[in-house]
Amino acid sequence: MLRYYFLRLNCLFTFQEAKPVFIKGGIIVNHDFSVKADVLIQNGVVRAVGNLNPPDDAEVIDASDRFVLPGGVDLDCHIGESCMDDPVADTYASASKSAVLGGTTTIIPTVESAHLTSLLDTFDHFCSSTDGQMACDYGACLRVPCYSAQVKEQMELLVKEKGIGMFSFRLDYPQDSSDPESSDGLNDEALRQILRLCRQLGVLPVVPALAPNLLVKQLTDLIRYKHPNIGPELHDFNQPERAEADTIRRACLHAFHAGLVCPLLISRIHSASALNCFIEERRKSRGLLFGQTTISAIGAALSNSDLFPEVTEGPAFTKSRDWHIAAGYVCEPPLRPDVDLSERLLVGLTSNDSLTVSSGHRAISTAARAALGLNRSANIPKGVASIGCRLAVLWHCGVENNGGLDPCSFVRAVSTDPARLANLYPRKGRIAVGSDADIVIWSNPGAYEECKLDKFIPNDVPNIFAGLRIGSLPEVVMLRGHIVVRDGKICPGACACGKLLTVKPFSQLTFSRVPALEQSIAIDLKPITREPYTGKVAGSLPSADADQPKETHYHRKEYYDNVPKVALPPGQRRIHTSVKTVQPPGGSSNVFFSDE
Repeated sequence: MLRYYFLRLNCLFTFQEAKPVFIKGGIIVNHDFSVKADVLIQNGVVRAVGNLNPPDDAEVIDASDRFVLPGGVDLDCHIGESCMDDPVADTYASASKSAVLGGTTTIIPTVESAHLTSLLDTFDHFCSSTDGQMACDYGACLRVPCYSAQVKEQMELLVKEKGIGMFSFRLDYPQDSSDPESSDGLNDEALRQILRLCRQLGVLPVVPALAPNLLVKQLTDLIRYKHPNIGPELHDFNQPERAEADTIRRACLHAFHAGLVCPLLISRIHSASALNCFIEERRKSRGLLFGQTTISAIGAALSNSDLFPEVTEGPAFTKSRDWHIAAGYVCEPPLRPDVDLSERLLVGLTSNDSLTVSSGHRAISTAARAALGLNRSANIPKGVASIGCRLAVLWHCGVENNGGLDPCSFVRAVSTDPARLANLYPRKGRIAVGSDADIVIWSNPGAYEECKLDKFIPNDVPNIFAGLRIGSLPEVVMLRGHIVVRDGKICPGACACGKLLTVKPFSQLTFSRVPALEQSIAIDLKPITREPYTGKVAGSLPSADADQPKETHYHRKEYYDNVPKVALPPGQRRIHTSVKTVQPPGGSSNVFFSDE
């Protein structure tokens, strides 16, 4: 215990007393421009950018002809303590070291909260578990499994007192219609209430494009009834693409079409149907819908495509005949072996679709997958390891191999826009005076000969990017001015210096235009002035001054045949010769004659 506190205090002392760093001759890349310049770093922040002279006591790093990028920001990853319900293969320390080794200096992991468990207790447990363990700066995105008055109070406290700026929600249907809390997700009413609360608090709601649990369970039972011995390919069939698109459409319906304007982030866009739906709904939402895919959705298909002829086995994924390979691709939502989808996602990063790239990291060992799902494929734990591979894979596929990205659009997708969504910009996601000195110096092409990214993957965890031959990686990584990675290796003493971040609500990117749109909607919904209606209403009682019903001339059977008659004044009637009467005029006649 004493050793832990000594290391912790030593780390803090090192960060505070770090000497100035001078980065010389690099190509500074931000999301909106790139320029060759020097960077001076003091006390953990950028002090100057331009044509500078280094101070006498500064450490000089020669970055000539190399790109100098802001550190990556990852908004979608899952790390934590391994247990039966969450058998992850890494820890907070190992996962965060993989992140900084790959150039990511800030992560906001999704923190799972058990059903009916206090969100405050969940956050406090997360803070105590991560203290002194993280090698990068970090925040928290709490997943809210249900909604109630208590949950509302807890969310308000987390935003106002704990600095939480994002909440994640999974859409579902209740298992029992009489018990809305029987599902580990939000129904329509709960979603509407929680979006309204997020709008009031100024926090960003995150909805992953996943099929509802109830639908997945029903399809799983049906498929296993017909095919009891089905393997990992089950997860390709029990989570259809259409369900992912329906989740996006359903979330947008409540966020933008119910008299409410609430910015929304759709994460885990893994299919063509989900991508098409997102693009359509973003157009309808006037730009307040934001999207996020994962590096697995882009890189997994390209890893085994014809773009890399040294790979001869073809796409593996869940249809591989090797069980451990097939099980290694099981994640949520499923990965599709579709190169066209990967290329479309890369195009989305360069267009005006506000699409960013996260890791979607959740490392599961092959042994854990076999222990839980070898004989019952529905129980295979879902997840892929990618927290350290995100920047290297996207740079390889998008920048170096004609994927349509330039360094500026690369920075926007992995650093700037994620920081803006989390309201961390320009503190994070930019190299400018006053910003945190989270900086990545990217190596020249070919500096790392055919790196397979194994150093970013925990032991016994499948590497879905094994087909890629990476030629360039982060060479130097700085966290708040302190060098944590040098020559592609973690520096000693840089393993527990991450800082818990607090953010303010109402991000400029997501909420700045909301009042104007709300005012526009209020004008569009202005009632129309009309004259009062005085006609009849079906089913209502007659009024006291209503006209009395008038006698009609139809169907007067008491006098005539069932034919229309002409109405006459009272006391008069018209007699036809063909009409028989009981008392004719002049008296009645008798057909019988007397003998008198």
